[in-house]
Amino acid sequence: MGSRFHQLSLIETVGSRATFREITRTAASDGEELHPWMVRMLSKHRCNLGLYVAEAGAITDEGDEIDADLWLAWDGVAAFSTTE
Repeated sequence: MGSRFHQLSLIETVGSRATFREITRTAASDGEELHPWMVRMLSKHRCNLGLYVAEAGAITDEGDEIDADLWLAWDGVAAFSTTE
């Protein structure tokens, strides 16, 4: 199975191209859901207005295996748009 992780990235657009800039990647703590972890990390890293994606998965022999993601528009205080 491999070790579990959560990763948070900022989605930036330049022209018609979108890029993902990693903010943080941590070992997933048992029992913490992706959404609360994401909100906690956005607050901790003082992230402001932007579109972010959090991913949960496992590191396997073949590389990362993502099994959940959460896209969230964030205004520095609360999510104003989410898609799972």
